[in-house]
Amino acid sequence: MPRSAKVYIAGVIGTWAASMAFVLTHWQSDSLARFSVFLCLFVVAATLKYRVPGITGTYSPVFFFALLGSATLSLAEVAIAGACGGIVQCIFKPQRRPLLVQVFFNAASLSLSSSVAHLVVQPQVLGLAAQPLLISLVFGASVMYVVNTALVSVVLTLVQRESLTEVWKHWCLGSLPFYLVGVIIVAATLSAERQVTPEAALLVAPAILLTTIYFHIALRSPNNGLPHSQGVSRGV
Repeated sequence: MPRSAKVYIAGVIGTWAASMAFVLTHWQSDSLARFSVFLCLFVVAATLKYRVPGITGTYSPVFFFALLGSATLSLAEVAIAGACGGIVQCIFKPQRRPLLVQVFFNAASLSLSSSVAHLVVQPQVLGLAAQPLLISLVFGASVMYVVNTALVSVVLTLVQRESLTEVWKHWCLGSLPFYLVGVIIVAATLSAERQVTPEAALLVAPAILLTTIYFHIALRSPNNGLPHSQGVSRGV
C-alpha cells in the first residue's frame, strides 16, 4: 500500500477515534428504547449488502436509518450506531476476509458521515435553525452523501492509483437515486412530527427494505446506463 494511502487512512481513523472519544464523554440519550431499536435497524440494514455493477464492493440501506436517526437521536447515538453499522457491513459475509484496518476505516467513514449529517439535520449549523424540516433533510442527505463517497473515493484513488474523478463519478451514477429516494421516505416519515418513536421506525423498515431490493434489481438490468468498470470498492 502506498505511503500516502497509509497516512490518509490513519488520518481518517484518527479523526474518527477523536470524535468517538468526544461523543462518549458527552453521552446523551432521551430514550434508550428508541436508541436500541435504531441500533438494531442499523445493524440489520448493514447485512443487506448489494453490489453496484462494475464496483467490487457493496451498498446497504444504512443510509436511510442514519438520516432518520439524525432527526431524532443524539449525536452520540448516531455516531455509535453508524460505527456499528460500518463494522457489520464490512465483516458480514465478505467476499474476502477484511483486514482490521479496513473494518476500522469502514466504521469511521459511516460514523463520521452520519455524525456530520446529524449536525445539519438537527440542526446545529449556524443559519439552518429556522429552515423547514425538508430543507434540513436535503442538506443532511447531501452532506452525508458527499462526505461518505469522498472519504472512500479518495482512499481508492490512493490505493489503486485510479482517477479520483472517475471513481467518484462512477459511484455517484449508481448511488444518487438511492439517496434521493431515501430523502423522500424519511421526509414522509417525519412529516407529522420531528421525533420518531421506535414503533414508527419499525413500521417504515419494510418500505426501506423494498426500496433497497427494487434498487438492486434495477441496477442489475443491462439497460441501467451505468458504466461497467472493474476494481472499485466501497460501502454506503
